[in-house]
Amino acid sequence: MKPKISRIIAAMLSACFIVSAAACSNEQNNTSNTVSEKTYSISDDEDTAKNNNDDTSADNTESSLTDTSYDDASVPDIEDPTPQDDGEYINGLLVYNGVAYEQFFGDDDMAENYSDVISTIKNSLGSDIKMYNVLIPTHCGITLPDKFKDTVASQEEYLDTITNSYSAEGIIPVNTYSTMMQHRDEYLYFNTDHHWTGRAAYYAYADFCKAAQIDAIPISSMTSKKIEGYQGSLADSDIPGLDNLKDDYVEYFTVDMDISTTLYDDYGNDPTDYALLHEYAEGINAYGVFLGGDQPIIVSKNSDGNGKKIAVVKESYGNAFCPFIAYTYSETHMIDSRYAEINLNQYLRDNDINEIIFINNAMASATYQRCEELRSLVD
Repeated sequence: MKPKISRIIAAMLSACFIVSAAACSNEQNNTSNTVSEKTYSISDDEDTAKNNNDDTSADNTESSLTDTSYDDASVPDIEDPTPQDDGEYINGLLVYNGVAYEQFFGDDDMAENYSDVISTIKNSLGSDIKMYNVLIPTHCGITLPDKFKDTVASQEEYLDTITNSYSAEGIIPVNTYSTMMQHRDEYLYFNTDHHWTGRAAYYAYADFCKAAQIDAIPISSMTSKKIEGYQGSLADSDIPGLDNLKDDYVEYFTVDMDISTTLYDDYGNDPTDYALLHEYAEGINAYGVFLGGDQPIIVSKNSDGNGKKIAVVKESYGNAFCPFIAYTYSETHMIDSRYAEINLNQYLRDNDINEIIFINNAMASATYQRCEELRSLVD
């Protein structure tokens, strides 16, 4: 059996949000947490579309959402507000201008190992299953100031190595690096947490839809909501330098659709009524608005969907991505590879699913344990 975080913690995570969030809020200078709501239009909300550094404005157009080609001229410059500042390394993080960056050191061996795992899964699933592999760069790969770029591995090269190393036929690649670079002056990553934002997840969703040759739901047709006052997992009120990072907010998008959601245990049993979005999430747990945090198996059924079924195998970056898939497909099976104890072949057969997405961030793909958890799904 693959190593996992305690299933008891996973099962209780959603129920603990309100209590733990209140406690964390008190520990982190009693940060105010509010939810704001609006119907989003790309052209009329510069504050939402811009990075929290507020250095530059984005040229946001609907046509840019699925354009994954770019050259240097199409990559926005990010102004360095303190060019003489060398930053500070604290607890393995680079802290610069109020932002904490996790560092990335993935190499070719790690990239090829992940590619081999994905190829092994594809060969096991067979040619009847349409399989997408969505690759997500992390914060330091996209918005790290140029003067620090030599201190980390290139995520562009790392993700390209994965894409170019598949040994199995029929894997449909969705490498979102170029899209994130085109939007790098927007609020794609948190200042205080290792995750990406709901807006970044939307851009990845649009890239997936382009690869799948289906229509992405326009971002302008959804309602944007924000949970203010977010301080994520990288902030620490007891450590100088990590106690005064820039505040974040968690943006998420809702739609007016008839969607029902069910939570299952690690083995796909014990169904419980659930929610796709947990809008009470707050404080340090505000990212848990997406799927209520990390859960083994979640299934959403959408009466307004496209008539198709799909599975999404993910880690926590996928939590922000999955709601968009659930808004699009009639039935979406969200499987967390760190928790689910299933045989993936049997699961897809039992649920009559012939389309599947694997989504992982660069850091996860370079982690041996994450790769072995994926491999164990078809062992």
